[in-house]
Amino acid sequence: MSVEDRRRQIAVKGAELVARYGSYGVSMQTVADAVGLTLPGLNHHVKSRADLLALIVETYYDDFSDEPTMLAHLRGLADPDDDGTLSLPTCLRRIVENNTQRPELVSLFMRLAVEAHDPAHPAHDYYAVRHARLLSLMASLPWRLPERFRDEHAFADLLRTAFCAMDGTEIQALTDPAESMADLWARVERTLFGAPEWDGCR
Repeated sequence: MSVEDRRRQIAVKGAELVARYGSYGVSMQTVADAVGLTLPGLNHHVKSRADLLALIVETYYDDFSDEPTMLAHLRGLADPDDDGTLSLPTCLRRIVENNTQRPELVSLFMRLAVEAHDPAHPAHDYYAVRHARLLSLMASLPWRLPERFRDEHAFADLLRTAFCAMDGTEIQALTDPAESMADLWARVERTLFGAPEWDGCR
């Protein structure tokens, strides 16, 4: 097995274990056993729990690793018009649709987000800047917007509200699956991006 394949195997098994038990509930020995390595063998690829969490985050959330990649990813989700302007409702809906295909990873991400409020947690710095980076980059894109959201402060409030709603949608879908993540987001979309204000801007 190549080094790259082995690191991906470690990330996959590590993600499964962290999603189930939390990062504090998973020992390096448990991960080593899961991938069929000795502890020294595992340490050849990841030397600590912090390295393991960094590998998991990089493997599954590497579309946010640099600004050009992130911007290209967002543009690809956002249904560009002939003039290059983008649909914010479509972009956010497709993010949710992508997340419905990977509930285990959403569970992992939410669990780590809760744990990472602790400044000593290995993922603290990542989570501390992720939303700010995402919101800043999204604000730089040419969205099709109703008049009142062309004000930068109003648009910043809209983005923040939308991502708070997205976090809540993910938590509710994971804890009470009576409605799917997509169904819950449809409620959000009707509320935040409703007619007639958003007609012609979707």
